[in-house]
Amino acid sequence: MKDKLAFPVPDLPNQNGMDLRDYFAAKAMAIYWTGPDVESICGTLENVADWCYEMADAMLEAREK
Repeated sequence: MKDKLAFPVPDLPNQNGMDLRDYFAAKAMAIYWTGPDVESICGTLENVADWCYEMADAMLEAREK
């Protein structure tokens, strides 16, 4: 699945914006941290990051439907 870009600036060279996957993962992380007792749910920061990117991948997949 090729990443699309969020916030591209077509008139400026090398200003392609960020990957939409990264944008979605950042949004998922923001919501994740508002939940109760984050550390007891995932345990490590690596697990949190993995969960956020899994959510981002699910969002990208849902966009294709």
